[in-house]
Amino acid sequence: MSLKELLKDKLSEEELKLVRRSFEIIGDIVIIEIPDEILHHTKDIVEAILKRHKHVKTVLRKVGEVDGVYRIARYEPVYGEKTETVVKEHGCRFLVDPTKAYYSVKLSGERERIARLVREGERVLVMFAGVGPYPIVIARLAKPKKVVGIELNPHAAEYFRKNIKLNKVEDIVEVIEGDVEEVVPKLPGEFDRVVMPAPYSAESFIHLLKGKVKEGGFVHYYTFDSQNEEEKLPEKVRKRFEEEGLNVEVLKVRRCGNFAPYVNRYVVDLRVL
Repeated sequence: MSLKELLKDKLSEEELKLVRRSFEIIGDIVIIEIPDEILHHTKDIVEAILKRHKHVKTVLRKVGEVDGVYRIARYEPVYGEKTETVVKEHGCRFLVDPTKAYYSVKLSGERERIARLVREGERVLVMFAGVGPYPIVIARLAKPKKVVGIELNPHAAEYFRKNIKLNKVEDIVEVIEGDVEEVVPKLPGEFDRVVMPAPYSAESFIHLLKGKVKEGGFVHYYTFDSQNEEEKLPEKVRKRFEEEGLNVEVLKVRRCGNFAPYVNRYVVDLRVL
């Protein structure tokens, strides 16, 4: 039974139209948008969520979009107080606090897809690594030689370190806390694969890849774009890399989430020539 169906006896038809269709469950935390017009029904909404998801300990209402240098949305607790939780994903466990570090369950399938592409013995670089889901899923599902994750947010980097221990991948995954702009140029050697999971800003860091990806190596580049521009995206990305002195071949373009009406998150898989 959907949330709207559970609430149909409590809210008017007009109010029901304002109930958000979906919400995100991160471990035992629910993140939901409750418009101001139906805020007085928060208790009813929370009860409906708990009826469907009995394991939930905390409900956070989103009060501000993903923003700032650390890309964190703003939340207020409407039920419970605990904001730290453990999420299970592909046999991995992640300790996370969504109020301190960005984490999305919605990208779980995409993380698995990337991990399945990684070949034995690869050196992989993950920019904007967050609490470590990409590096750790890659380390657990593939057989890389080394995965380096860079993260600027000190809270996220701390959780990343804890998650490396939690998943027993200390010998494969390395955390570097800092700005990719400063860290990447100092990294020794070249990588077989680079993951850039920051669609809002990855374009500004393409220049850092020059001399850091092996010939024949791969880049997974994430971006937001209009659905109407989807056909032009491969050529647009190829040209953008060319402007930064990198010749690439577009292997695949894939939608991996909706950002706003007619705006999607895309991943472009590239091979460096």
